[in-house]
Amino acid sequence: MSDEMAFQPFCGWRGADELQRTFAGQFRTLAGSAPHLMAAAASNDPVLLYKAWREVLGKDPAYPAQQIGDCVSFGHGHGNDLLQCIEISLGEPAVYQETDTEFIYGMSREVAGILGRQDGSYGAAAVKAMTTVGLVSRAMLGSDGTYSGKRAKSWGLNGPPDSVRSEAAPFKLGSAAQVTTWDELVAAMRNGYPVTICSNQGFTLTRDSDGFCRARGTWGHCMFIAGVRFDRPGACICQSWGPDCPTGPTALDQPSFSFWADRAVVEHILGEGDSWALSKSPEFQKRELPPAWHYLDAA
Repeated sequence: MSDEMAFQPFCGWRGADELQRTFAGQFRTLAGSAPHLMAAAASNDPVLLYKAWREVLGKDPAYPAQQIGDCVSFGHGHGNDLLQCIEISLGEPAVYQETDTEFIYGMSREVAGILGRQDGSYGAAAVKAMTTVGLVSRAMLGSDGTYSGKRAKSWGLNGPPDSVRSEAAPFKLGSAAQVTTWDELVAAMRNGYPVTICSNQGFTLTRDSDGFCRARGTWGHCMFIAGVRFDRPGACICQSWGPDCPTGPTALDQPSFSFWADRAVVEHILGEGDSWALSKSPEFQKRELPPAWHYLDAA
């Protein structure tokens, strides 16, 4: 069995079906909701949002590998973690708390009306739950806060318990916008907004000398984008299969759990219609990022 096939049981995106499109239609695209972000930038320096983790946490997070098909919650929960670090780096007086992915998983499935034994969810349902129901942190769950595939399975079957749900409302995501084009992705990155991606696009699991993985095969999977580059145009994709996957060389100081994907492949992913820019505030604002996040020789 190839490495790519070994991860197939843990893929959990249900696809761009009618239900997904129903939820996606409740949100605007980034170009439609924030046209002020779309002006072309003069610089072709990379945008490395993942450097916010090091500024706030002192290192990249050491996320465990997902244990069931709950990748949608990993992409959105860890994307929200990066968003927290970006906001703190930009001056927000907040304390970082790792997002509980199991809550996103259960609530996205409840919102979508797909509670049951079959794993999986939709990006559009996840952002709907995050913006209307809210979020909880692992710290808020105390000793039960460590990631558990068993808990994800239970909450995906029955929904999160009321006692946990009642804690989520004060911590809603401010807004989300659909990202469907390369220009929208670049605009999100340049203004400090991580972008979750759900698609059927698979990849090899060995990086080349530039840190890129090649498109290959089919995954129903959710990940998120934490950077873009223009020397070899592409995006830095963070995955949910442990801290040292893929293998191979890295570039631009990327996290060990990430890989770069070429622009054409990223455009194909965005075209599947379930990718989302995340914002803590109700409006997507134009803002300047630290110069170090653009540094070409990012060592």
